[in-house]
Amino acid sequence: MSIKNLGKESLIYGTGHVLVRFITFLLLPIYTHVFTPDEYGIVSLAYAFIGFSIMFYRYGMDTALMKYSVQFKFDSRKAYISSIYIIQIFSSIIFSGILYFLRNYVSESILGVNNSDWIIIIAGILILDNLWNHHILIFRAENRPGPYIFFNLLNVTLTMVLNILLVVKWELGIEGVLISNLLVSSITFIFSLPIIIKRIDLSLIKSKVIKDVIIFGLPFLPAGIFTVVMELSNRYILQWFEGTYSVGLFSAGYKLGIFGLIIVMGFNMGWTPYFLRRIKEEGAKKEFSYIASLFLGLLGFIIIMISIWIPEIIRLKIGSDYLIGESFWSAEKVVPIVLIGYFFFGTYVIQLPGVYAKEITTWIPIFRGIGAISNISLNIILIPKYGVLGSAWATAIS
Repeated sequence: MSIKNLGKESLIYGTGHVLVRFITFLLLPIYTHVFTPDEYGIVSLAYAFIGFSIMFYRYGMDTALMKYSVQFKFDSRKAYISSIYIIQIFSSIIFSGILYFLRNYVSESILGVNNSDWIIIIAGILILDNLWNHHILIFRAENRPGPYIFFNLLNVTLTMVLNILLVVKWELGIEGVLISNLLVSSITFIFSLPIIIKRIDLSLIKSKVIKDVIIFGLPFLPAGIFTVVMELSNRYILQWFEGTYSVGLFSAGYKLGIFGLIIVMGFNMGWTPYFLRRIKEEGAKKEFSYIASLFLGLLGFIIIMISIWIPEIIRLKIGSDYLIGESFWSAEKVVPIVLIGYFFFGTYVIQLPGVYAKEITTWIPIFRGIGAISNISLNIILIPKYGVLGSAWATAIS
C-alpha cells in the first residue's frame, strides 16, 4: 500500500467523517439564531454527555473490531465480528437501562436543567449510535468507501432536514434537537443493520475470542474516557463557575474551530488501516516519517489560514442575517486557541503506529490520562481568572 493510496483513503474515508462533523458546523448558524447562549449551553451539555458516555458503551470494542477485521479472514474474522457485536448489544442495553432508572436523579447534573424525559431520549440515542457506528466500521475494514460515505451522507442529510423541521419550523427547541438525533440514529441503524447481519455467525462465538478482544480493546476505554474528558469536561467546569451562558459561547467557538479536528480525524480514517497493513513491512519507518512531515505541514498551514480569516467567516452576510448570530460573536477569540490544540492532537495521532507495533496499548491510557488531569486542573485554575479563554487555553495546553 503506497503513500498515494494513504492520501486517497484519507480523502475518501475522511470525506465521510467530514460530512458527519461538518453537519455540526452547518447547524451552528441555525442554533445561534434560534437559541440564546444559555439554551445552546444546555444543548452543548447534552452533546458533551453523549460524547463522554459513548466511550463507556464502546469500551474499546470499535478499535478491536477494526483490528481483527483487517488482520483476519474468513471464519476467524467472522468469529471476532460476531463476538464483538453481540457483547456490544447486551452491554449497550444494560448501560442505557441504568441511565433510564437514574434519570430523575441525574438530569440536572447532566443538562443543567431538571428534565428526566430528555435523559430517556439520550439513552436511546446512545444505544443506536453505538451500534450503527459498528456497522459502517466494517466498510472501513473492508476498504469499501462507497457504502461508507453513503451512510454518513444519509446521517448528515437526515440530521439537517429533521433539525430544520423540528427546531425551526415546529419550534420544539432543545427537545427538537434531541428528538431529531434519536430519529436519525434509528433510521441509520435500521438501514445499516443488514451489513452486520451478513457477517455474524452465532455458532462461531467462543470464550477465547471474547477474551482476546476484551484484553486488546479494554485499555482503550480509559484512553477514550481521558480523551473525552480532555475534549468535553470544560463544559461542565464552565457551567460550574460561570453558568450555561459561558458554556454556549465556548461551544460555539469550539464548533468554529472544528476544521482542525476534521483534518486530523479525516487523515486518521485512512492512517489507521494504512499503518496496520504496512507496519511490519520493510521501509515502514522511513515512510511513516515522510508522511508525518507532509501531514503536519499541511495541518499547520490550514490552521494558520483559518485563524486569520475566522472574524470574516462568522460575520459573513447571508441575505439579511449573518452566518453566526451576533450574540455569539465574542466566541471568535476561542477559535485560534482550539486550533492550536488540534495541531498537537495531530502530532499524537501520527505517533500511534509504535504503540500498535509493540502491542503496548496499555500506554495509551497513561498518555491521555496526563492530558485529562492537566485539562481539569488548568480549567479550575484558569476559568475563574480568564473565563472562556482560560478554558480554551487549558484544553490547548493539556
